[in-house]
Amino acid sequence: MNKELRVVILAAGKGKRMNSDLPKVLHKLNGKPLIDYVIDESELLNPKEIVLVVGFKKEHVIKHTESRIKLNYATQIEQLGTGHALLQTKGLLKNRKGHILILYGDVPNIKASTLQPIVNDHINNNRDLTLITAEIDDPTGYGRIIRDKNANLLKIIEEKDCSDSEKKIKEWNPGIYIFKIPEVFKILDNIKTNNASKEYYLTDAIGLAQQSNMQIKAIKIANSDEVVGINTADQLKELED
Repeated sequence: MNKELRVVILAAGKGKRMNSDLPKVLHKLNGKPLIDYVIDESELLNPKEIVLVVGFKKEHVIKHTESRIKLNYATQIEQLGTGHALLQTKGLLKNRKGHILILYGDVPNIKASTLQPIVNDHINNNRDLTLITAEIDDPTGYGRIIRDKNANLLKIIEEKDCSDSEKKIKEWNPGIYIFKIPEVFKILDNIKTNNASKEYYLTDAIGLAQQSNMQIKAIKIANSDEVVGINTADQLKELED
């Protein structure tokens, strides 16, 4: 068991674009609910515990997953963004030691074999924050990763704020992070809702961590398919074998 690692899986959303009353994470890919893929890979990392953040029709998600060992739950009553979702785990995790890996219940292709060396690198270096990035041919709609001349993370720019040259950057931010405890909750407490949706975005944690001079590293993975989420029924069909 990796006593220093805990995994948080964000699984509270309704998934409006799925056009279904079923929680998004219970939609099936090749006959298996999306959430099961993510929990299976999380268990292969052998963490101290896994925390599932539930919300929309949470009783269905809990009933489906309650037989899993090492699994705890946190509830996001209102869906106010990814930062808000992670903040719901504060009561469970703020006094723990170690690090939190943040995954999503609608990203079924993620692989423990990809995550493990990144987790090890993060923990061995006792880093405050590690974010996973990827490159795709068409990054339209995604925040771009901006690096300095030494390839260190400089900032993340949302597409609407990108210059023409920055829009050509193919490295993007899928939102998968590893944070040190308790530093993560200090950051989350300072996230503001200065955006059109009035939501607390986890991406804002990057800038706050930089302002606090925390140790940060962005690690790019080879296969971007592993970190692409499912938002529509059509996307789900495309992934079917």
